[in-house]
Amino acid sequence: GGGEEFTFSGDDDLWVFINDKLAIDLGGLHPEQTDTLDVDARAAELGLVVGQTYPLDLFHAERHTNASNFRIQSSLNFSNCDPIVY
Repeated sequence: GGGEEFTFSGDDDLWVFINDKLAIDLGGLHPEQTDTLDVDARAAELGLVVGQTYPLDLFHAERHTNASNFRIQSSLNFSNCDPIVY
């Protein structure tokens, strides 16, 4: 690998943890925002090594009553995606 990115666009609370470390923090009630995680640029901070597998935990809360925006775009290779909790 190497060169992976993870992008989120949406409103309201979103937190992404990779390797149990906060990688994206878009918490709070807000209009649509976008944040892109450049995995290579943050690898040392997140304790990542190319070729290894790490957990990714995503937490989202929709608090708007009149609109909802949620979009993920990623070049990460996902495996073992259980459990998914709604």
